[in-house]
Amino acid sequence: MFLYKVAQHPSGAQVVTIHGRVTFGRQSEQCRAAVKDLLAAGTRRFVFDLAAVEYVDSAGIGFLVSCLTTLGQAGAKLRLASPPERVRHVLEITHLTKVFEIFDTREQALEWG
Repeated sequence: MFLYKVAQHPSGAQVVTIHGRVTFGRQSEQCRAAVKDLLAAGTRRFVFDLAAVEYVDSAGIGFLVSCLTTLGQAGAKLRLASPPERVRHVLEITHLTKVFEIFDTREQALEWG
């Protein structure tokens, strides 16, 4: 099951903490809609914390790429934080490590210097 929680960090960034299996379904669509709403409200920095992601399939990768594209077109930034080894491997074999900004920890991803 795909679960997410959104919280504003003191830096102004929105941290989207994702749990479970990132696959096709209603939850990923709801998360995408929540990100779009935050974007419309003026948020320009997003961090997706993936530490609790157990699995990601091609639809899950599509969800991440769609969010990156939507945010990028609006001049916003998306960073991925703490991807587990299995998720990082999927990002590597799909060459998305060259597309996403990926950080080992949430704290590193939130350093917007």
